[in-house]
Amino acid sequence: MSLSIEARLSFIEGLDIPPFETCLAWKLAAVNGRLLQSSVGNLDPVHKDDVLNSTLLAQLAANQAGGDDKDKWYKKFKEVLENVGWVVQSFSFAEIDNVNTYGSVDKVVIAMLDPRLSPEAGKVVKATIDAMRRRVNASANAIFQENAWDGQTANFQVSVASAADGDNVQLHIGCFDYTAEGVAGNVLFFKFGHRAVKFTYATQTMVLNEERYKMVRDMVKEKLGTAIESYRKDVVIRV
Repeated sequence: MSLSIEARLSFIEGLDIPPFETCLAWKLAAVNGRLLQSSVGNLDPVHKDDVLNSTLLAQLAANQAGGDDKDKWYKKFKEVLENVGWVVQSFSFAEIDNVNTYGSVDKVVIAMLDPRLSPEAGKVVKATIDAMRRRVNASANAIFQENAWDGQTANFQVSVASAADGDNVQLHIGCFDYTAEGVAGNVLFFKFGHRAVKFTYATQTMVLNEERYKMVRDMVKEKLGTAIESYRKDVVIRV
């Protein structure tokens, strides 16, 4: 077919396709060790990596220092975050009464995080959790399971990052811990049924001071080395 460039351009311009707002919008989130991380807004890719790398470093150090002791684990987690540039409060856990009434873990996570989130962030967090059911994210879910589940106990975080004042990043994070006797199910989608489950959580908003973090950015990457490949996997979501 011999067409002029003008004819080709006119053809493309005249094509009838769905309007952008009705198309599926694909975004990337990530499993990062025992942290399920997403982001909203126009967050710079460098800043996304800053969040992922700094929180992974804190997790790995906490694994070594705290092991199965939750208090020691979060003490070390907080210490590392503060030393690389995060403004973070202590993680104060509260137990959820009658957690079985929520039906499943994902419902609890969304309910505990939602009051702290903007409508957009809430939508993305829910979409990210839902995406973990999809076959395309099976390898990401496997990494999450391996790091978040130990015996009969789950210890994990779900968070969403966004731009903050200046050049900084804020991270709304929920930390969750539960023990389910006699089962080893899917961390995010475990159904409570009539089993006795002890479920605790802590939420807060942390802020990463990028002026401070940029001074240690390369050292954090160097310290992590190839560990990133073992602990991180993109999660495809649609919102």
